Amino acid sequence: MLTPHRINTPNYDPRPIDVRFLVLHYTAVDLARTLEIFTDPARKVAAHLVLDADGALYECVPCWQGKAQRGWRAGVSRWHDGVTWWEALNDWSIGIEMVNYNGNVFSYTDAQYAALAAIVDHFRQHYPALRHAEAVLGHEQIAGFRGKADPGWQFDWSRFFAMCYSDQPAPLRQPACPLALRDALGRLAEVAPIAGTAANAFWERISLLTETAVSLAAKDDRTSTT
Repeated sequence: MLTPHRINTPNYDPRPIDVRFLVLHYTAVDLARTLEIFTDPARKVAAHLVLDADGALYECVPCWQGKAQRGWRAGVSRWHDGVTWWEALNDWSIGIEMVNYNGNVFSYTDAQYAALAAIVDHFRQHYPALRHAEAVLGHEQIAGFRGKADPGWQFDWSRFFAMCYSDQPAPLRQPACPLALRDALGRLAEVAPIAGTAANAFWERISLLTETAVSLAAKDDRTSTT
């Protein structure tokens, strides 16, 4: 049975939210740096859950027991579910950060997919909206317009939906990162540091640059269609 390690952080609002969505992110840094950021009051950011590459789970913002509090990690965001426009997804969603330097470059692990299946199974018992595959989104689906590109090209949505919602059609989840940018990031990975402080600094910086490029691409797409 999957049980999260509890991490104390001030970076959330201690008030319950009406959970309608589950949003997936990548960390852009390793586990230790992620937890350092999420517990730093000056950073004012924390996801509900952090999922390490080995499948270990950490709860930063209360949600596991069926009463989710409002985490600070989705930012300015919106989503149309075919009927309703949802905005400010922090008010409506649980967020999972998966440890990965850049999900447009690096694969997610078997342990992470297995843990996600256990997490979704657990949440479906507590949050009725999460019984539907359509309720699971990437950060890029709700905030790609401002450059968010996670969980990225390397996240296998087909595998995820087959494991977690085998009884339902798999919704389409398109990456926000342009193909050319993904390929350029892959070439950077060949020369990047692979662990420790240097890798964290490198990929955190690359994440910011990725967001800038994706935001500009999204702006160009909007301009070309108006």
